Amino acid sequence: MSAGVTATITFADDVTSIRLINEDSDDSTFDLPCGVISLGTRHIHSDPPLPEELTNAIGEMMDHVEDAKREIPAILDAGLVTVDGPVPVAIAAVEVGAAVRGSRFLLTRDAAEDVFRTLATESCNDRRHNPGLPADLVAPIVGGCCAVVGLIRALQLDSVEVLLERTAS
Repeated sequence: MSAGVTATITFADDVTSIRLINEDSDDSTFDLPCGVISLGTRHIHSDPPLPEELTNAIGEMMDHVEDAKREIPAILDAGLVTVDGPVPVAIAAVEVGAAVRGSRFLLTRDAAEDVFRTLATESCNDRRHNPGLPADLVAPIVGGCCAVVGLIRALQLDSVEVLLERTAS
């Protein structure tokens, strides 16, 4: 890992965008053709989800991250990986059981996996009772967890920083 390369991964409904900032060369971007909604829609049809549905959703994300690693290999050198979007913020909130304050939150791999296991094993009706989980994300959060966990696994990260507040650019 290099302090000179940072990555920001933005999870949207139908696409996941990777932006690399490299102090030694040009910045790079790469879009993965799956997002938190589309990943869940394609793979998760049961309530609660079946193990094979979860495995397939995570596997798709990991396959797309492998494509990104081939296209922009500098991602493997990122000293800091930041994740952005409503789903990573919700995962952080579920981890602490309330809305998370500040500008960034360190989400460890173990915590992301724990939130994933908790939410993925519950029915949608039970999931809505998790402190910190916004009502509008009760259904799509499982696909979103698969996306985040798949990214963390594929890049073999110990943690990511969740961007909680957007700054004006």
